[in-house]
Amino acid sequence: MSNNKENAYFPPDLSDGERASFEIGIKLGALYHILCGMPISTNSGVIDSIEKGIEASISCQPYVKFVKVNINRKQIQGDKSSEFEYDEITGKHIEATVVLEFKSVEIIAKVEWVEELKYPLMFIEKISNKF
Repeated sequence: MSNNKENAYFPPDLSDGERASFEIGIKLGALYHILCGMPISTNSGVIDSIEKGIEASISCQPYVKFVKVNINRKQIQGDKSSEFEYDEITGKHIEATVVLEFKSVEIIAKVEWVEELKYPLMFIEKISNKF
């Protein structure tokens, strides 16, 4: 997939694993920050559309092989005190998996709310050489 022109912008001794880790960080950061603050409701059709749209968007980025986004519906408030009230996506709502392949390196990474940390953690679940 790479045409090697971008390599001029990276250190020559950067390993494929380091580069793949850099790339997955960009994808997770984009996914997270695109979603945060987006208005949502308990309407599952709206939520389904948001999930599919973000999956399609992140899938367009270089080296991405798979994206799955899940907005945690249990965190969304159903009762509103006025017609102007709505929920917004926060880190507590986002569960996502991204699979990236850079050269021979495959990375599976996630973003999800970790209750014990009280934080939406982005992390590498698995990194492997395909060859």
